[in-house]
This record gives sequence, C-alpha cells and structure tokens, in this order.
Amino acid sequence: MTQRAVILIGGGEYARVVADALRSKPDAFELIGFVDPSPERDMASRLQAPHLGDDTALVRYPDALAVLAFGSLRPDSARCEAVGRLTAAVGGWATVVHRDARVAPDVVVGEGTVVLAGAVVQVGARIGAHCLINATACVGHDVTIGDYALVSGLVGGAASVGARSLIGMGALIRDHCTVGADAFVGMGAIVVRDVALGTQVLPRGIGIPGPRQWKSS
Repeated sequence: MTQRAVILIGGGEYARVVADALRSKPDAFELIGFVDPSPERDMASRLQAPHLGDDTALVRYPDALAVLAFGSLRPDSARCEAVGRLTAAVGGWATVVHRDARVAPDVVVGEGTVVLAGAVVQVGARIGAHCLINATACVGHDVTIGDYALVSGLVGGAASVGARSLIGMGALIRDHCTVGADAFVGMGAIVVRDVALGTQVLPRGIGIPGPRQWKSS
C-alpha cells in the first residue's frame, strides 16, 4: 500500500478525532498539516501537525489528499460547500476508516467519508461521500446513508438516511424506515415511521413536518 499525504480541512476540536483515525492507518496515510482561517488556540500542538494557513494553502500541496475535519450540530450546507469549493485544489479526498471500527467486508464507503473508532457498520450497508460515522454509531445491515450525512445513533437494518441529515447520539431509527434529506434526528429520539425531508425529530420521537424550526439553545 502506498502512503498518501493528507491535509485536514478544519482546525477545531473534531479535527483531533479525524487525525486519530488517519494515524491508525500509518501505512496508508501521513498527516502533513491542517488548514483553517482561524483555528482553535494551540491546535497545531494538540494535533501534532502544522497549521498550513487558510484554504488557499492547499495549492502548495497538489498531490496531497484532503479530508473534512469539521462536523455540525445541525444539518447545513457547509461541508457540501467546502467540497465544491476545494475539490479543484486538492489531489483527491481521503476515505478514512479507523482500524478499530468494525466494518463488514462488503460495505461500500464513499469518497471522503470518515468512520471513527468504535463505530459498527454491518453487512450490505452503503455509505455515501463525505459522511461522518461517529464512534457511537451502529449502522445496520443493508442500510443506505446519503452523502454528507452525520450519524451518531443506531440505524436499523435496511433503513435509509438521506443526504446531509444528522442522526444524533443515542437516536434510534427503526429498521426499514426512511429519513429524508436534510432531516435532524436529535439525541435520544426514536424514529418508528418515515421522516420527511427537512424534518426535525425531537427526543420524544415526534416529527415536525415542513420547514425546519430549530430550537434555540
């Protein structure tokens, strides 16, 4: 296996877990730095990787792969926009599966997706591009996850999660249910029926149809 240089897109706290996933595969990846216009304080030290500058620095490393290293607390277009803006400047997108994730051999993992340590992805699942499968996630057999989705909960067998949706920690999606694109399933929510696109599902398991109405913190 040929080792590839990788640059993180983002310098916040989530960058550290993406860096850990990269470093779990030293034969495949070498983390050479990160880009961020305003990284968190001491992030270079905490990542043990240099801050290369903002996104414009990517052109200095045309052969390096990149990977998104920032998440979100709700569905939004920031990750999608970053990929659209930066694809021409990078040498490709790294697909990173932590060595301590349990991923069945026939699972399809899309370009730029990150699967963290402790995640379980069962037989027949298909995960789209630039997804985040967090440490608390369990993705059941034959599940389909759309591009840019963030999954931290349990998704039952043969269920479907739409593009850019977010499934919070401790959330449960019943088998064969469909969660539409741009949906938000909060921490601890239980989904037992299909969720329309753009819907917010609260921990009590009630979907709110129509445009998203985000609760203030």
